Amino acid sequence: MSAPSAKLVVEQLAVSDGQREVVRDVSFSLPERSVTALIGPSGCGKRTVLRALNRMHDEVPEARVSGRVLLEGEDLYAPDVDAVEVRRLIGMVFQKPNPFPKSIFENVAFGLRVGGLRGKAALAERVEEALRHAALFDEVKDRLGHSALELSGGQQQRLCIARALAVRPEVLLLDEPTSALDPIATEAIEGLVGRLRDDMTLAIVTHSMAQARRVADHVAFFYLGDLVEHGPTERVFEHPADERTAAYVKGRFG
Repeated sequence: MSAPSAKLVVEQLAVSDGQREVVRDVSFSLPERSVTALIGPSGCGKRTVLRALNRMHDEVPEARVSGRVLLEGEDLYAPDVDAVEVRRLIGMVFQKPNPFPKSIFENVAFGLRVGGLRGKAALAERVEEALRHAALFDEVKDRLGHSALELSGGQQQRLCIARALAVRPEVLLLDEPTSALDPIATEAIEGLVGRLRDDMTLAIVTHSMAQARRVADHVAFFYLGDLVEHGPTERVFEHPADERTAAYVKGRFG
């Protein structure tokens, strides 16, 4: 079986916070319709890399980014590329669920309205589609007008995923999406990630080696701002090429 083609390619990425270089000379790819886990100890640069993939660092005045991020060959950092459009194509879900203080429906519809979708029927269809893809519709279909803040933590996180999915991104970035959740909610999110890979490319930052093994097809190990190793999950965990990777995945530090 041939290897999947690359959906997103990162070339010589470096990010500075204005005082120091947080990550340097990072090159790897996200294969299409697969899940890539970014692993490594705290402060190693994995979250910084994740945020660079959809230009979140544009919101930080002192941040500096160099290198290239290519989505199907198009440089997302080219001068004529709109960062807002990049974030539509590459959605992001954060560590802590952050629903807006609006109804469940309006949370999911938010990005659609910003994008210009106005018809009531069209909005309802897209909201339902996103909630179904996030495995949440059956739980909330009778209370779409209720506040999203009434949902449980796990439901709120799936709502945030639905909000990202509503605009039909091609890539979804997940920044430790289960770190604040209980085991049952974590299992639900992991199952959702597994289903979403059939339709899109995903990258997930996780501190859990067990989670990386469960959900990821590929793993990228970061340490002290460097990408140490990148490859298929089983190979990286069972036969790491670098001693630092072996030490980390076996729990000798981190």
